[in-house]
This record gives sequence, structure tokens and C-alpha cells, in this order.
Amino acid sequence: MDRVISMIVNRLLRKAVNRGVDAGINRAMSGRAEEPMTRDQRQATRTNTQRARQMTRMARRFTRF
Repeated sequence: MDRVISMIVNRLLRKAVNRGVDAGINRAMSGRAEEPMTRDQRQATRTNTQRARQMTRMARRFTRF
């Protein structure tokens, strides 16, 4: 029973921290004029995002055991 409560509390705490971080980033970034990205910048961002997600998945697999 204690483990179930711990799991629920950890999940709620994680969500709260993520919302706080997101709110802080949004507040820090507000007021800045966004410049449109070029096609190359968009492609580089997409590629880097895919690589980061792949590395995260690989790290999860390696640390599973």
C-alpha cells in the first residue's frame, strides 16, 4: 500500500515540477520577437529532436537492468 501511495505522489510531483519549469520558460521567453526559421534551421531542429529522443530511448534501455 505504501508503494502505491509513493507512486501516485511521485507522479503528481513530477507533473507539478514539469508545469513549473514550463511556466518559467514561457515567462522568460515572453516578450521576445520570434524570427521565422529558415528551412535549414527547421530541418536541423527536427533532426536534433529525433536524435535526442532516440538517445533518451537508448538510455532507458541501458539503465533498465
